[in-house]
Amino acid sequence: WGKSRKRNVVCRAAEVGPSDTFRWNRRRKFDVEEPGMFHVVTTQNKEVHFVCQGGLEMADLWVRGIRLVTGQAIFGKMQLRVNHK
Repeated sequence: WGKSRKRNVVCRAAEVGPSDTFRWNRRRKFDVEEPGMFHVVTTQNKEVHFVCQGGLEMADLWVRGIRLVTGQAIFGKMQLRVNHK
């Protein structure tokens, strides 16, 4: 986040892979399709890209975790899914 004083942000969306804007801005560099890349969009419409070790599967886990934590923070307590047979 650099030298920003506002370190706590609210996530609006999280997706696996780079955004279209990121792809366009880095079209001449060869790190756009790096495995394990995911991005987060904040409520301020800022995109933050991350690269994790472990490839696509690990990036998917990060995105799922971010969505889970964001949902709990916004909507309150966690709702459990129970399968009734």
